[in-house]
Parts: sequence; structure tokens; C-alpha cells
Amino acid sequence: MLHHGGGSWLDTTKSTEKFLNLTLSLINPGLYHQGQMMLAKLRELNSTSAVASEWESGYTGIQVICNGVTPTHWDSKGRLEWYDLLTGIAEGSLPQLMVNDLGLELAYYRGSVIGLCGNVLEHQVKAWGNGDRVCYAHFMWEAVRERLGVVPAGWVMQSTYGQYILDEVTASRMFHS
Repeated sequence: MLHHGGGSWLDTTKSTEKFLNLTLSLINPGLYHQGQMMLAKLRELNSTSAVASEWESGYTGIQVICNGVTPTHWDSKGRLEWYDLLTGIAEGSLPQLMVNDLGLELAYYRGSVIGLCGNVLEHQVKAWGNGDRVCYAHFMWEAVRERLGVVPAGWVMQSTYGQYILDEVTASRMFHS
């Protein structure tokens, strides 16, 4: 059962979630396919089918962070090789995503999408000054994957993209013939 307002929010975010699914399919094709398999299984279960049929994201969770700083941390519910997607919406001053392990400060422009192995890289967002800030943090939970019995996606390697492109070209040719 959806919470009050949840269905409306899911409807409003469908096109954005489709875009983020495509983004994930480019960053980590295996994780994208894993997420789609998990979503398909959730849509088949009686206990989750109603919510899962409204859920567009290939991720198992989305945290909405409004006007909050995030202290230095590593994520702990996923796997080392999985990418989180952070999507920034900011007005006024621009927040900075600090990836401490790499010594990086990334400007979090409105509409930015950052893929991050949050279980590996220590990260944070400090105070950003004036204006409002919203971050949609998309993540995968290992416990959900285990429960559904889906094979975990591995590390992305250069060879991943060669096979991914070949699969997409083959699928496109089959679709158009």
C-alpha cells in the first residue's frame, strides 16, 4: 500500500527515473539489468506488486535529502562494486560533494547526476550557503537482492562495454527486422 502522496510523487518522477535508469545502464550495465530483474520479481509477488508496479527506478531505494548536510560516511547496505546515483537540485549557492578518499570537490549543479561507489569512497556534503537543496540518493540494498535470489552485478570493466554495445546492436537489429 502506498503512503498518502507516495503515488503522486512516483507519478511525478517517472520520466526522471527513466532517464536515471538509462544513465545507470551506461555507467554499469550489469547493475542496471540486476535492478530490472529485481523489479520484475517484486512486481510478481503479491506482497509487493501494488507498489512495485508504480516504481520506475531500477534501484531498490531512494533517499530524499532536503536542506541537510551529510557528514563524512561510507554507505553500508550495498556491495563495493555497486554505484549509487546522486541527483542534485539546488537553488542559490551550489553545494559541493566531497569525495574525501580521492581529494575531490564536485560542484553539485542543478540537474547533476553523479555515479559513486558509496560503499568504497568516503563522501559528504557540507553546508552550501543560501538557497534550498534537494538530493535524490538512489541506492541498491544487498538484502533485497539476496532475498529475491538475483545474481549480483560485478565490477564494471572495459570489456563490459564491448559486450554491452554488441548486445544492444543485436537487440536493435532484431527489433527492426
